[in-house]
Amino acid sequence: MAKQIIYNPEARRRIMHGIETVARAAAATFGCDGPAVLIQHRTDGMPPLFTRDGATVANAIVLEDRVADLGGRMLREVAGSVARQAGDGTTTAIVLARDIASECMKSVAAGYHPLQLQKGLELALALVDTDMQRRALTGVTPAWTARVAELASKHEPGVGELLNRAFAALGCDGPLTFQLGNGRYDELEIVDGVRYEQGYLSPYFVTDRDRQIAVLERPFVLLCDYEITDLMDLVPILEQVTQQQRSLLLIAEDVRDGALTGMLLNHIRGVFKAVAVKPPGYGDHRAERLADLAVLTGAAPVLRSQGARLQDLSLSCLGQAQRAFIGSDTTTLVAVDADAQAAGIRLEALRWQLGQVLARKPGQGSPTGNLHEAEELAQRIALLSAKTGVISVGGTTDLEIKERWVRIENAYKSARAALEQGVIAGGGAGLLAAQAVLDGIIAENAEQQRGVAILQQALAAPIRRLLANAGLESEPIISAIRRQTREAFAYDLQTRRLGPCLEIGIVDAVKVLRLALRNAVSVVGTLMTCESVVMPLADPDFMAGYSAEWAAATREDPRV
Repeated sequence: MAKQIIYNPEARRRIMHGIETVARAAAATFGCDGPAVLIQHRTDGMPPLFTRDGATVANAIVLEDRVADLGGRMLREVAGSVARQAGDGTTTAIVLARDIASECMKSVAAGYHPLQLQKGLELALALVDTDMQRRALTGVTPAWTARVAELASKHEPGVGELLNRAFAALGCDGPLTFQLGNGRYDELEIVDGVRYEQGYLSPYFVTDRDRQIAVLERPFVLLCDYEITDLMDLVPILEQVTQQQRSLLLIAEDVRDGALTGMLLNHIRGVFKAVAVKPPGYGDHRAERLADLAVLTGAAPVLRSQGARLQDLSLSCLGQAQRAFIGSDTTTLVAVDADAQAAGIRLEALRWQLGQVLARKPGQGSPTGNLHEAEELAQRIALLSAKTGVISVGGTTDLEIKERWVRIENAYKSARAALEQGVIAGGGAGLLAAQAVLDGIIAENAEQQRGVAILQQALAAPIRRLLANAGLESEPIISAIRRQTREAFAYDLQTRRLGPCLEIGIVDAVKVLRLALRNAVSVVGTLMTCESVVMPLADPDFMAGYSAEWAAATREDPRV
């Protein structure tokens, strides 16, 4: 296929246009006073998406100019990376990236060397990152996490208290899932469940494209300890599951070749709903983890050592759960059909084994081996004793519920980040205070010094955007915050009051701000050092870019 090559400065100009376009739309949602954005559904006749989430807005924008769209994609990558790691802070990352990119492009046009500017940015980033960790307020209390959640959800009443109840019942790392509620109010339910670190084998299994997860209602659970390569091995049990009008979660050593292709095509076409994942653990520990899952789900695993065959399976051999959420990295089963007595016996045995390992004296076994064995036993104990929380998001209409769902889920991830690394003055004041650490920094040369100055200036961009969205003049408020020297001060946009961040309850999770700044600098550094863009020429054939799988996935069911 013929390629088109776009050289600088045109390439940078068009890419920057894409960044400005996407950032302008996404930044409008920034802060508790930021307005919402209405996004047309890709299918005619479907209701539009109403959102106040910057990442959702950025992901919905595809620009006609393909070079400009590359800039938009880079912003989407910034937001997506922060969302995957922290959940919140996506719009902060977009605002930072836009400001840094704009100043870097001006500097490159003025003759500064891109690589030297990048080194200056990285130098400043390291200093700011260390400073924010030093200023972090740890020992986070429930009141702090409630306030962080309230701010991240744009002042949703009761969300902080609901999340604190979930943290108290599940701990910081406990599995918590979200679903559409049936009433006006949010509800929390703690049920038996399990989550482990393995995701779907193919992104084509995704059923919720907004959150990039596969959701199965009332799935049967099939456990298998060997590779499956032929779909015909699964056909008998799939037919039985389909007759029950239910879905199947296949947990196997691997599913590939014809078996995976067949599952994907039938899943996409709606013939049956089935998702394939790998079991938890690695190597020799896989068999033990599979046995743990069998106890938790009530399944009879298909084991190679016992000569069991998939063709001989019946529904009585399958486990059950009320719901399954499968992401790219994790699998969560909610309300599993566990054998409580068998799980209790197995749990006690594992705790005894862990006690024996921890009681070993120096010289008894390898220290590294003992550590790995203890960690493996602790993970299995956590798996067997786990519970999961389900928050049913309420609202008046489906449109309102889905919009609130995104904000409440972001609030949960932001509160969890606060528990991990502490909090700092919120509302952009924490980043603004980090400017002081860059005062007087002397870089190796003038170009690196310019990179330091660009990042120092960009640290004020989030608070300026927040104040602008609230209809306030930024300079008097920023000057008032800078004059405070003894305590971390912040500005409350709701009460229009300046005060100590803990006293007025305006705090941000340090982890969220660090990730937002780091990802913004990373993507701008990559963009700035690009000298040309190579793209395929547009194919005049109207079938160009057609994908049968995507067409099947987006086709409306004619039976509805």
